[in-house]
Amino acid sequence: MDNTANPTVASQEITLENPELLSLKEHKQEALNWQKRRHLDWTENYTLYRDKVIVNRFIQRQSVNVPLMKTVIKTALKETDDPPLLVFEELDNDKQKEIFFNEYWNLFSKEQKLVIKDLVDKKQEMLTGRTFKKLNVENGKPVVDIVDVQDILITRYCDPTMIHTARYLVHQHIFVPLATLEHNPNYDQEAIKRLKVFYATARGLIKAEENAKSLEMKNRRMELMGVTDVNNPVIGETYVELNEHYLLQWDTDHNQEEYYLITTCDDMEILAKKRLEEVVGKTTDHYWRTHNLFNSWADDIELTDIWSDGLADIVRTPNKIANMMVSQIVENRTLRNYSMYFYDSSIEGYKPQTYDPMPFGWYPSPGDPNTTMKQVTIPDLGESIPEMQFVMNMAERAASTPDLSQGVVNKKTMTKAEMQAVLQEAQDRLRSMSKYYNDAWEEFGTMFIKLIEAQADNLVPVQIFKKGYKGTMFRVTVSPNDWKSKIGYRVKVMTKDEKDKEEKNAIEKLNAISPDFQTNKPFQDIRKKKELAFAGLNPDEVKEVMDFENQAAARALEAAKQQQTQQQQLPANAGVNGKTVNLPVPAQPML
Repeated sequence: MDNTANPTVASQEITLENPELLSLKEHKQEALNWQKRRHLDWTENYTLYRDKVIVNRFIQRQSVNVPLMKTVIKTALKETDDPPLLVFEELDNDKQKEIFFNEYWNLFSKEQKLVIKDLVDKKQEMLTGRTFKKLNVENGKPVVDIVDVQDILITRYCDPTMIHTARYLVHQHIFVPLATLEHNPNYDQEAIKRLKVFYATARGLIKAEENAKSLEMKNRRMELMGVTDVNNPVIGETYVELNEHYLLQWDTDHNQEEYYLITTCDDMEILAKKRLEEVVGKTTDHYWRTHNLFNSWADDIELTDIWSDGLADIVRTPNKIANMMVSQIVENRTLRNYSMYFYDSSIEGYKPQTYDPMPFGWYPSPGDPNTTMKQVTIPDLGESIPEMQFVMNMAERAASTPDLSQGVVNKKTMTKAEMQAVLQEAQDRLRSMSKYYNDAWEEFGTMFIKLIEAQADNLVPVQIFKKGYKGTMFRVTVSPNDWKSKIGYRVKVMTKDEKDKEEKNAIEKLNAISPDFQTNKPFQDIRKKKELAFAGLNPDEVKEVMDFENQAAARALEAAKQQQTQQQQLPANAGVNGKTVNLPVPAQPML
């Protein structure tokens, strides 16, 4: 049979015969099977956090939810909501380039809303046990996206402490309009033509509708997670799903394994395949040969499983138990409020009538009401409330979020010292995640350095506005040439508390040795500058204060010199107010 007249059939046969595409699909399916084990847990964690419960006829017939999941996560976020401070150091000691580079990072942080995205990043880690950030360059500027954890498929044999050891990683669910593919010069235009033919068929229309629904569900989930800059599908557009496959493959030119980026469309066509270093750009140390574009971290890392547990996994079961108890209590109170009755059905001709309650109402009964009818007894379940509180307290202790962390103080049973001890212990346990969190941020800072180094020729200049200490606004245009370094940069990561503590210790040490350097002006100037910076003054304000101090010291020194000069010009016997004073004659030495 000749299939050349039917492009759709020909495309399908080419797809089936393409061994590389089949290998990519096998990798993807294997990684998906490894991740599927966690999907049910993630869904339950997320629905409990969103106050959504699924009722059933056995244990929870009432749609009620105890906000234990949200309380615990909100409390944990409160204790860890400060993103770390990243400071970049120029390795060739060029301070001007270092200033420009750090200002470029500060502008990037502000434009990309890193503070908000950092909260979303930590919340996703608490709900699922792992989170991902992706660096990229769009329209001449670096961008960062928080990637839905279900959009990342990764080999089960990856080292959980470093995802750059993964032999393959797939970023799926990248939905784009079909019409935009042909505008990318890096994509295979013949493959795009075959896709257009396929989507013109009935099967193609069904697939496009499925993609549009999947995109809508994904965007809704990301909006609920806190990301507000997502777009819903445009009506009338045909959406396709792109997959980015990051594969470690042997490269004969460089005689090493390095990452290749392969882009596929709906598992039917390979649109592009290139070395990742060619896509991102080269650095002096060829960083992008062995690193992908993703940054990931988890605070409960497992040796054999990259999909580790999160904070929400500790709370999930106690929250479900508490929901069950509250549901039964609600139903119990409802049933008791019905005031249902049994009646003696053996009484001939007696069929009880339901009456509406009314003041001073009288309701007939044949014979003794105590013998002809009996109220349905429904025992009170109020005794289960302490049990439910026990379950909730157990979950909060396991998650290191006791009542004190939530702002609830029980003064009847705790002394002030005990309350402070419990609160400090809980905060220390929650902040223990910072060792993983800060390490991930340090890697993210390094990736940022390597990305803009590789993309320096494609980055557009940016304008930086600074206000001087006199209120004057200054504007500086910074281009890659202003911060580009021959040797490179390194990043230093510290939290705000760590930075304040480090600065305080440095000031205390300087004050301790200050008496030994009372006349050393450079030393005293350094000590004063550190004190002013620790007090919260910006560099311009520090300069203004120090300039005034130096001018005052210069004026005092000039006045002292003038006074000394005047005293030296006076006659030897000149006194005060023009009066002559007979000075004693010095004794003559004896010969």
